[in-house]
Amino acid sequence: LTWGLLYVLCLIILLRSRKDQESPKLQIPPELLLLYAFLFITIAWSEYRVSSFKRYTLLVGLLLISLLSAKLSLQGRSFASLVDKPLAFFMLCGFAMALALPETAFDSDGALRAYTFHKNTWGQFMLLCSVVFLNNTLNRNNLKLNVPLFLVAITLLYLSKSATSLLAFIFSTFFVLIVYGFFSKNIAARLILLAGTLAAAVALLVYSVLHGKLPFDALIELVFISMDKSSTLTGRIQLWQLMGAEIVRHPWFGTGFGGFWVGLDGAAGALGRRLDWGPPTQAHSGYIDAMNEIGAAGMFLFAAVIAAHMYRCIGLYSAGLKSHFLLHTAIMISFLVNNYAESSLIQGTNMWWIIMTCSIIEVSNRLRLHKATPKKFQQARFHPQF
Repeated sequence: LTWGLLYVLCLIILLRSRKDQESPKLQIPPELLLLYAFLFITIAWSEYRVSSFKRYTLLVGLLLISLLSAKLSLQGRSFASLVDKPLAFFMLCGFAMALALPETAFDSDGALRAYTFHKNTWGQFMLLCSVVFLNNTLNRNNLKLNVPLFLVAITLLYLSKSATSLLAFIFSTFFVLIVYGFFSKNIAARLILLAGTLAAAVALLVYSVLHGKLPFDALIELVFISMDKSSTLTGRIQLWQLMGAEIVRHPWFGTGFGGFWVGLDGAAGALGRRLDWGPPTQAHSGYIDAMNEIGAAGMFLFAAVIAAHMYRCIGLYSAGLKSHFLLHTAIMISFLVNNYAESSLIQGTNMWWIIMTCSIIEVSNRLRLHKATPKKFQQARFHPQF
């Protein structure tokens, strides 16, 4: 009921805006439409077609939210300016709860979950907050406000003990800081960045030779140790092995979108009964969940969506829209890393899939409009306000 009312509201606003001649004409990227078409086709062989159709409807409704978000972003606002105030409000609510009701805000393991059901949910939310407030800070947008918000965000992210979200933040921040350094007009800053990058590359090479393993593995191990996690990713490895055996049964086209995790019935129920924890409601890996439901064919289409989005993000950089490039690329990196051990890939009501879809549609339309009317696009109506 809640999502349905939201979709109807978005549709009404979009239809009314069509009468406005100054409103930007929006399009959905063709590769995203192709992915959606394939998802709809897979419902035909889903074991639970009704459940699959309901989840697909939620996914389609998400396009309305994304189109409205892009419309507002292209009318003189940035994506960050749309989300930073509500993010700050809900983050500070969680912070206040941690101070006032610590016995409720922290779970039995001492991980902060605030007012959410699970620490990983709170961790994913704080990952988004950290990415947005870091970008606001680097773009010198109201530093007196955004610097404290960023410090609170990363503190709450660490307290969530969500190792996957922390890893995603590390990778996205590393990328943002490197690119931001190259944007700097200060020659000394560029030289320091170059020297630091070369030193890090040499250190990684030496580490690989001496220890015989990739630095990425060491980073994961370090993060999980700091979070007091086991090397089995809190039981995820066993679940992934069981999911691998399930995927082998239908590798090309999957079980059908949204038709696997439907409770204790069917294949999901049989899988859950083989675990000593649970029952799980996801594979705790977006890539494994997607591979299981839409197969290799669907994953190929998803890869095409990500590749096209990455190409357009680079196009933002080439067009001189560097602040947008930094934010949307950081969102993409965070999304891709976070799905390593959490499932948000093609999940209609998952926060990160909503954010990612909004990003894909905005970047596509921003770059298209910039190329079509570059001079008008760079004027005040379409100027990013960081």
